[in-house]
Amino acid sequence: MKRTQILLSTYNGEAHLRAQLDSFLALKGAEQISVLIRDDGSTDATRTILAEYKEKHGFKVILGENVGLNASMQILFEHADPECFYFAYADQDDVWLADKLTKAVAMLENEDEALPVLYAARSHITDVDGNIIGETLLPKRPPSFANAMVQNVCIGHTQVYNRAMLDLLRTHYHRDMFVMDHWAYLLATALGKVVFDPSLVTLYRQHGKNAIGYGNNLLSKIKSRSRRARAGVPGAHTRQLLALLDFEDELKPTEAKMLRRFLAARKGFFRRLGYLFHADAYRHGWIENAGFRTLFLLGSYNENK
Repeated sequence: MKRTQILLSTYNGEAHLRAQLDSFLALKGAEQISVLIRDDGSTDATRTILAEYKEKHGFKVILGENVGLNASMQILFEHADPECFYFAYADQDDVWLADKLTKAVAMLENEDEALPVLYAARSHITDVDGNIIGETLLPKRPPSFANAMVQNVCIGHTQVYNRAMLDLLRTHYHRDMFVMDHWAYLLATALGKVVFDPSLVTLYRQHGKNAIGYGNNLLSKIKSRSRRARAGVPGAHTRQLLALLDFEDELKPTEAKMLRRFLAARKGFFRRLGYLFHADAYRHGWIENAGFRTLFLLGSYNENK
């Protein structure tokens, strides 16, 4: 296994942080894995825990002020080890299975290292105590820009990048990105490639305070969509697409046309209705897609929502 670095941004994560860090230590190929953590201004015991793992296990730790997750990850990208070939995104409250990185690297090794490539996989969903209660989505269609415009199926804590993808993320940072892992899915489908592994590689803890969270049944999915709509998430997706226009000259013609068509269709009820008859954008799952189409028609995807 080639040298791989785990990149983790922490913030007030004392409740579940040790379980995540211990799972790093149990990974197969651990002798080729390093860990780089930036703490984003925690005020609980997170920094004490990080100091312990730095002392005992050699984890590299950067202590910083609170700048938010996206900006904190950008700092990690800037400090990533230039000697590593692959880079894995991590959250602070999940658990990784032992073969997570060996599976990712095996798939990335088959790809052109000059092309930005994003690996993603699936997760077991767990309750707050780590008991498995479900699984994340298995997409029925390959990853695509049309999907990435309005949905992220490449869950952040499963993502692993090759060096070219890390460089792409570093040079294409934008303050209007929604969340970094969704931005990575957009960039990879627009300017590189996604390899999706149907394997279950992590335990995705749901504890009510997740930045995004995940619905694992019909009722929870409906509640999740409703909660996100009230919070203005569809508008945030559109602001992220508007941010992508800053790099429009780099997009492939098909993706550029798709992006322009979606953004133009937002303005006016009848434009939105006409777009939906021949929509490029879609979400996986009929409930998710029906929710998207309804919210789009109602104007929820305007950037000021």
